[in-house]
Amino acid sequence: MLEVVFKDIDRSIVVEVKKYVEDFSSKIPFESVVKVWKQEVYFSTPIKISVVQGELVYKVYRGGVYYWPPGDALCLFYGITQPYTPVIYIGNIVDPVQVLYPIREGSKVQVMQHYIDSRFKDIVQILRSLGYTVATPIRDDGKVVTAYKHRDGKRISFQVYVEDYGFHIESEGIIKFKEDDLTAYSRLIEVKNIMAGYARLDLSEEGYIIISATASNINEVSKAINDVEKSLENLEFLSKL
Repeated sequence: MLEVVFKDIDRSIVVEVKKYVEDFSSKIPFESVVKVWKQEVYFSTPIKISVVQGELVYKVYRGGVYYWPPGDALCLFYGITQPYTPVIYIGNIVDPVQVLYPIREGSKVQVMQHYIDSRFKDIVQILRSLGYTVATPIRDDGKVVTAYKHRDGKRISFQVYVEDYGFHIESEGIIKFKEDDLTAYSRLIEVKNIMAGYARLDLSEEGYIIISATASNINEVSKAINDVEKSLENLEFLSKL
């Protein structure tokens, strides 16, 4: 896995590289400068991948990581933006994609190998047993646990804050909350009452509707995560709000 450290802020994201692994591992660490286009963060790399026509794709998905041949660039797609010209699939963002929303043009990045922080080995083991790819990136001068998987073709991702008093789980942002939309607000109030078990309809600090859960001890984490998954499956209609 690659860790992309945004040097201007206390934040990093982790990318699971699934193709051209040796090409990337042979060139890290390296530094670059971010460009932002619509809902895409991208930056040039020292990696040159020979284009194979059958590997070029014209459609990408939210949370996907791609290589853009004209700029030798790594592209992180965090919204509904589609590539300007064809790209090559590389892997996936492990973190919830809203982590990339605050990133600005001109930010400096350092790309390096990612290593799991051993302090979180117990929860990492639980998440892996549930089928997740797990990372421990930087958040606000500390570390969190992030995880993702695809289930029935749908991306599930969340971050876990490990505190002295327990565990706080936040899903990937579903949609931006519209404070002035009373119809949407009334529907959300109804939805709050059908969350499964530990799961709650919640709002992230960035203003996104999310599913959250808390667990007071490590033994409750699996159930809390399963409840978050179940609730996310029942919330597809939120995209229509």
